[in-house]
Amino acid sequence: MKPELFSWMNPKLEVRDTKRYGTGIFVTEGLVEQDEILLVMGGYILTTHDESKLNGSLADKPIEIADGFSIGPRRVSDLQRMPQHYVNHSCDPNAGFRGQIFLVAMRPIRTGEEVCYDYAMVIRGVIPGAPAFSLRCSCGAKLCRGTITADDWKNQALQTRYAGYFQWFLQEKIESASHGKS
Repeated sequence: MKPELFSWMNPKLEVRDTKRYGTGIFVTEGLVEQDEILLVMGGYILTTHDESKLNGSLADKPIEIADGFSIGPRRVSDLQRMPQHYVNHSCDPNAGFRGQIFLVAMRPIRTGEEVCYDYAMVIRGVIPGAPAFSLRCSCGAKLCRGTITADDWKNQALQTRYAGYFQWFLQEKIESASHGKS
């Protein structure tokens, strides 16, 4: 029996065109409260080796959940069942992570706002043989860093600003380093 992919999206949200840079997720109803669950991510658990075999539009979709593991699609047709892949980056995010699969509001989010997280909260690894991750940012936030890299999670200012909202495995690394256990 083939397992069903499962993701859950808060009913206050919808996937739609951003009119700026593709598809995004927006609050459409009421107010989302701080720490309210926005999404429960679903998909296939992929090893770094599995992830390195993804091509085209799938190559940048897996979301890291631990050293050597990510959650994501295997086929383009999987994407429509995984709304987490439509959450865009912002250097001034309104969403962050709790644990490995929960995306939560970092602050109240009003109707009409796009849900965004900072990729620094989740990107760490490098796939062997692949170039180091680097993305020119065009989020437009006053706090925009200009370039997003796999090392941004090490930035002390971001660690302070996003404390408690990093993906679990990065939060553990940050806490260990702050206690001298790096």
